Amino acid sequence: MDESRPPTGVAIDNVLFATDFSPATESAFSYAVGIAERYQAKLYVVHVINLESFDLLESESARALIKEAHDVADRKMTQLVEPLGLQRERYEVIVAEGAISEALMDIIQLHHIDLAVLGTHGRRAFKKLLLGSIAEEVFRTASCPVLTVGPQTAPATAKSGLRHILYPMEFAPDTSKAAQYAVSLAERYAATLTVMNVRENMAAADSTAEEFSQPFKRWLNDNVFDGSDLHNRIRFERGFGPAADSLLSFVEKENVDLIVLSIRNLDPIMAAHLPTSDTTHQLVRRAPCPVLTIRG
Repeated sequence: MDESRPPTGVAIDNVLFATDFSPATESAFSYAVGIAERYQAKLYVVHVINLESFDLLESESARALIKEAHDVADRKMTQLVEPLGLQRERYEVIVAEGAISEALMDIIQLHHIDLAVLGTHGRRAFKKLLLGSIAEEVFRTASCPVLTVGPQTAPATAKSGLRHILYPMEFAPDTSKAAQYAVSLAERYAATLTVMNVRENMAAADSTAEEFSQPFKRWLNDNVFDGSDLHNRIRFERGFGPAADSLLSFVEKENVDLIVLSIRNLDPIMAAHLPTSDTTHQLVRRAPCPVLTIRG
């Protein structure tokens, strides 16, 4: 545990990284390691064996194959973690069995995970089935914030740290926990923080600077303490038109390294049936950087 936490009150003591050993999870692993190092957190490296794959096999054959899957997963995760040179108490390797999203939820609860990091596989991972994709089901319903590294994320970004964080928000007042995470990460990484308000039903020509200046000042007073050097690295931007398009345009133009986003509390059934035009879904699928989602 890190004893010198910033005044935001954000604690990240336990980080979970979920892997299926596909290339899509390689970038996600570097983000998980980087954040664990910044917050001096314990890293849980997790693989879930999906038992549905063995349903059609005879019980004896299934048991043998499941044991083999355990052995292979243990070996691969050890090979993943050992080059990091972490002290043994700083990480734990877990091989679980069951439905993947449910097993991850159980581990998040059991080990008091403060941040889960997931990678997605692209179009296939976001195909809308009865329960949606595993990654989307987790970030919609997990009790902790979830960092999703989408299919468009550049692998090299994680190695250079977070230099520019984007926080989309609604004003008057901002009661979401996401603001705390945006500020905490910007302070930990000495990153630029852009707070962006998008007006979907307003054209740029219809807006005035005065309309936005007071709410932004109130947000600063509520979320960034007076002595923080983040005041020197924070900026405010306005966006207009469809939220996802406006945010993604800014991300690409300004080389944003992370989007921090507040999302609604939803049960798994509701989360599975959200339309693919949903802003969060669009950002995770299309953004060239990870998206950190915080529920509630």
